[in-house]
Amino acid sequence: MFKRAAQPFVFAALLLALCATLALAAPAVDDTQPFFGGGEKTPAQQDADKKIVGEAIKRAGSPEKAFELVMQNGWAQLKKGDAATGIKYFNLGWLIYPKSPDVLWGFATALTRQQKFDEALLLFERANQLKPRDPGLLADYGYACIWKGASGDKTPDQRNVFFSRALLLLQQAEALQPKNPMIYNNRAIVRFFQARYAEAWHEVSRAEAIAPGSVDPQFLRDLSARMPRPKSK
Repeated sequence: MFKRAAQPFVFAALLLALCATLALAAPAVDDTQPFFGGGEKTPAQQDADKKIVGEAIKRAGSPEKAFELVMQNGWAQLKKGDAATGIKYFNLGWLIYPKSPDVLWGFATALTRQQKFDEALLLFERANQLKPRDPGLLADYGYACIWKGASGDKTPDQRNVFFSRALLLLQQAEALQPKNPMIYNNRAIVRFFQARYAEAWHEVSRAEAIAPGSVDPQFLRDLSARMPRPKSK
């Protein structure tokens, strides 16, 4: 069981090492940026890409399995709080399947963690067009909209444009997957920024009813500072 669980991480670590080795022969590619920074690659860099993809498929056994393992590692890095390394893995996924909406989703989530909200929202929209009606994607897209609205110097009307977009996306996600606690987590954050604290607590309760402990403790402290948790009836 342990060996199977460790396999994706070993596989992707080997690929990252291979990328570093090949980068010596084809420098000036920033693998911590989505799409390797978006610049036009030299023939040497394109050759390096082919070698990376070939090695990934060889080690994993198929393109599908290679893609799956690389993406698993990317999301694991985001969970650990390392967005830059997550992007490295998603770049590997992009080399394997350049048209995958899951790669766009991964990039967008990583950029959200880096507070690059404008870039993130563009990629979320592209992913959503390619992969409509995915509740997880909609919930993450909504989360990015929330933080775009909450960041920077905006008027209340400007903030509410993004909050309204977030609420619409979360409503769509809830219709598809009502047992996803992140939907209610994210809606609670919207209500917090709108100073609708009783509604925020209601959404917290809905998230906790599905998955106890799923709400960020810091958010609970921040919300409690604005309004104590209502007593259960």
